[in-house]
Amino acid sequence: MSNTVLFTHKSDDYARFRPGYPAAAVDWLKSKTVAETVLDIGAGTGIFTRLLLKRFVNVSAVEPNAEMREKFNTFLPDVPCYDATGEATGFPENSVDLITVAQAFHWLDEELFRHEAMRILKPSGKVAIVWNTTKRSDFTDARNAVCQKYCPRFKHGHAGKRTPAEGDAFLRYSYFKTVEFVAFDNPFVMDKLTFEGNIRSRSYALLPGDSRYEEFIAETRAVFDRFAVNGTVTELQETQIYLGSF
Repeated sequence: MSNTVLFTHKSDDYARFRPGYPAAAVDWLKSKTVAETVLDIGAGTGIFTRLLLKRFVNVSAVEPNAEMREKFNTFLPDVPCYDATGEATGFPENSVDLITVAQAFHWLDEELFRHEAMRILKPSGKVAIVWNTTKRSDFTDARNAVCQKYCPRFKHGHAGKRTPAEGDAFLRYSYFKTVEFVAFDNPFVMDKLTFEGNIRSRSYALLPGDSRYEEFIAETRAVFDRFAVNGTVTELQETQIYLGSF
């Protein structure tokens, strides 16, 4: 299945139930760049784009999935969001100061994206790879075990390409010519509605109508009930940023 369509029928849940990012993350980006023109790659429903707008004036986005792009346009009607990919943005050469890729780098062809970024970035331009990364716990282990049991596309780490440690080493020491790294705590508190919606929003999650969907959801609910305290579970996350140049 093409990466472009993996989030089809998931845009509502994605917009409502995915975690956001701390304002400090974009404050840090602003302090580290002189960016005027920002391009958000794989923008989805605009979760990170909205945060960029608080610190940057000229923000555009690209998103190849039609449903996600439609949701983006509903939330951010004044922000251009183009039907394009990170490997072929359609932007002119030397036209962008800062490229951001929030929770989407693992969907890109890394080398094609690097060539495209080098083409469209200004000489001093930079790329920010942003992740909301989960800290392992008994709760996340139990949830992931259910996903692995029912979801054929479930992968650990960076979408199965690398473990988190391998991905960190790749971005720090191999991919960029120079890179800065920073991390911010970003705990994600979920009630049961949010927990279930967050599960459904994932690219690998079964869709309603799948023969095992009801079993899958029932077992994820059991995980929530097992770990909930006063009606919520907290997934310990941190927002990581790799700010690099080629």
